[in-house]
Amino acid sequence: MHIRERLLERLIALRKRAGLSARSLSLRIGRGEYYMSRIENGNYAPSIEDLERIAEACDSSLQELFSEQFESYKIDTEIIEMLQRLSGKEKDAVMSVLIALYNKNKIEDAIINTKDAI
Repeated sequence: MHIRERLLERLIALRKRAGLSARSLSLRIGRGEYYMSRIENGNYAPSIEDLERIAEACDSSLQELFSEQFESYKIDTEIIEMLQRLSGKEKDAVMSVLIALYNKNKIEDAIINTKDAI
């Protein structure tokens, strides 16, 4: 899931936690009644100022709004940086382990699905 999608999910969660409808939140931050609906549907990207207003209206903060996204991004960035420092052989070894884990999970999922079908 991309950062934008996670942010939209987080906005919706904050709004619902505050007990606000999309319309009431739109009006609370001084925007048109369909503003939040357009954001939540991915049709409009809000400005930082509007994100701040939205967070405040939901009794939250920009830090809380973005904390989950930035933490995930930070981890992804660290992994990429570590991989870039590896030699070709080391990268091949890491890839082999990842493929083995992926295949193991696919096999386990297939077994669980088969058991559920029985």
